[in-house]
Amino acid sequence: MQRQPSRTLQRGPCLALLAAMALGMGPWAAPAGARVSDPLLRNLEQALNRAGNDGLRTLVETGPGLDPGRLESRHQQLRQAFADARWSLSSGPDLPDGRSTLLVKVTGSRQEAGRSFRLEASQRLAVRQQGNRLASQEVLAEESILRSGERDLPVAVLMPEEVLTGQRYDIDVVLDEPLKDTMLAGGVGEIPPEAQRSLRSPDLQLGALTAGGIFKRIQAPYKPGHQFWAVLLLHPEGTVSVSRLVRVVSRR
Repeated sequence: MQRQPSRTLQRGPCLALLAAMALGMGPWAAPAGARVSDPLLRNLEQALNRAGNDGLRTLVETGPGLDPGRLESRHQQLRQAFADARWSLSSGPDLPDGRSTLLVKVTGSRQEAGRSFRLEASQRLAVRQQGNRLASQEVLAEESILRSGERDLPVAVLMPEEVLTGQRYDIDVVLDEPLKDTMLAGGVGEIPPEAQRSLRSPDLQLGALTAGGIFKRIQAPYKPGHQFWAVLLLHPEGTVSVSRLVRVVSRR
């Protein structure tokens, strides 16, 4: 199988990225503050699961990592792409600085050009409550997976959630079943900041994966921040596209 030319990921990973980011705007640091209450958690979940944006703006205020207007726009975009999208919110352990942790999960499905797509996305957030509103957030971890085909191909995506500036780290994407005579193709690439903001899909170089997966060594930037990675696997039984956030920090 010859190396294939550059291929655009269509809308898959960016829709998945949108889903994972649908409760927030980015991995900016947030100051310590009051932990999120159970009533606010339930109200946020109910508002996200309503078809319209009614109620979201009353539960979120402008602050570090949060913009109510952009949040509503992303929520509407995701609803248009996945009409049956469902959010699930749950609280996690508090951080040493007093912030709450919040786990956001999104699932959805859609039909397009005779194909069925299934979405699973998740975020782990550090959040702060002010009064009865969510006031700030920091994205600690983020992943989204979009699948097509009759069955979920068993794919393992191995990359760290956090690395040090300048550190070398591995991105491994492995199909967890023997290839035998199956032909597998795929590629991996970084989603640049401008593509993240506009939800544009990156161009990836796709090639034959005779080893059954993608194995790539990366060097982190020398400045703190984050990297978004997009992965695409093409299999005769379907496709798998993944986006994941890697946080780059100066110290732990």
